[in-house]
Amino acid sequence: MFANNLTLCKLIFRRDRLRLPVWFAVIASLIIGFGAALPNMFDTPEGRETILIMMENPAMIAMMGPIYLSAGGAFSLGAMYSLFMLVWSAIGMAFMNIFLVVRHTRQDEELGRIEVVRSLPTGRLANLSATLTAAVIVNAAFALLLGLGLGLVGAEDMTFSGAMLFGAAMGAVGLVFAAVTAIFCQISANPRTASAFSFLFLGAVYMLRAAGDMRGNEALACLSPFGLISRTKTYIDNEWWPIFVLLGASVVFSAAAFRLCAARDMGEGLIAARPGRRDAKPYLKSPGGLAWRMLKTSFIVWVILMPVLSMSYGSIMGDIDQFIQSADFLIQFTGGDPLRMIGFLIVLMSICSTIPVLMFMTKARAQESRGYAEHVLARAASRHSQLRGYFLFALLASVLMPFLNCFGFWAASLAVMDTPFAFSEIFNACMVYSPAMMFMLGMTVLLIGYFPKRTNLAYIYLGYAFFSLYLGGLMDLPEWLAKLSPFGHVPVLPLPVGAEIETGQIVALILMPVLGAAMTVLGFIGHKNRDMVFSQ
Repeated sequence: MFANNLTLCKLIFRRDRLRLPVWFAVIASLIIGFGAALPNMFDTPEGRETILIMMENPAMIAMMGPIYLSAGGAFSLGAMYSLFMLVWSAIGMAFMNIFLVVRHTRQDEELGRIEVVRSLPTGRLANLSATLTAAVIVNAAFALLLGLGLGLVGAEDMTFSGAMLFGAAMGAVGLVFAAVTAIFCQISANPRTASAFSFLFLGAVYMLRAAGDMRGNEALACLSPFGLISRTKTYIDNEWWPIFVLLGASVVFSAAAFRLCAARDMGEGLIAARPGRRDAKPYLKSPGGLAWRMLKTSFIVWVILMPVLSMSYGSIMGDIDQFIQSADFLIQFTGGDPLRMIGFLIVLMSICSTIPVLMFMTKARAQESRGYAEHVLARAASRHSQLRGYFLFALLASVLMPFLNCFGFWAASLAVMDTPFAFSEIFNACMVYSPAMMFMLGMTVLLIGYFPKRTNLAYIYLGYAFFSLYLGGLMDLPEWLAKLSPFGHVPVLPLPVGAEIETGQIVALILMPVLGAAMTVLGFIGHKNRDMVFSQ
């Protein structure tokens, strides 16, 4: 049943030799980097107490988790770090494990790779066993790396034992989501459904934790992996029992996944796919309609997610003055102006809003690399029409996502501010980033046209934009680093009283969509003239 599972595990690491280091670098840099920067951000007890007052409202508890105080009722650096980072870092670990398990189980099965593996002297459960073994190794390595990295930070109240507990919490949560995803991969008939179920589970347990914490219901919150890791009270009491509960749950879920895998036929899910229609719907008979069918679920998810996130971040606007005054670096960064802090939040959300734009466009490349586009092009469809469908939905997202951000921030200002912003102010502040998104979209089309194996560079460039603006704002990095991305040329709105948009920024807002359109045209030409490339 498990013959040659270790050999297959080596193959998984061979295939993910680039992906896993990127995950390591991104997650570790965020977690360890914030731990190193936190002592300089909030270096006074008074500033931390101000943050504590802000965090005690129900909205922030729902976002971050329950607040635990150190001995004597102090809100220490360790307690603050645990509150800010524990749940959100665990969400990052959940994402990594969902992608890892789906890629090497359900997706490989759909692409016919497991059939090739099964033709060799391997056991029926060898591939699933290899995938979960790889997940154990990856999460254990993450736990050790994060624990040692945070331990070396050596900040006040951030002890080495607490750092190792933080790392263990990340590894344990990752294993739970790896095992749960393995179950959904047995239930589902295709990788898209498996991923959808896994992310729905993630959202459900997050909301379960939020509901339990807001109501003070410990039993309800502890039904969620995120609620359990909050009960570790990292850097405060350092409770290890939630880690053992999570590890035990991962073992139970893994056993269930093996049992389900042994009971089903290869290529099928335990929940059978719905019978297809005898004739396709009229809109599916065009490449654009097919693109909508492929993007519909993720499009709807992003349409719901973006205003919710914007409202969550916008909930800070009611206490923005106290938040700025809580730390010297925030006073220095914003000049004491709340408008600049709000503009900074809109910048970060706008960069996040570019992710679906790139996702919708690179879906065209994914269809090509897996051989699906070949079936479309074998019929009466041109190369332009096949690519155009995905481009139009990505272009729509570059306008719609900033508007959804606008709605979220405006709704938050109505809820938490005595004098809320006018809709037009928030509208201008959010929609001004649409030209930068169009530039990013054009660059992605250009990569698809001429460098199809390098389309992931668009995500790397977007990641650079995020870090240059985020760290540049917090750590006073040179301004030219931010100017290397299109988002660095966008004016940060709302402007303080008496300030005006610079002429160079106006020119940039005009040039970015023009350059994006030029790259799009070149990309379409390159896509039409090149051969199809099937390998990633």
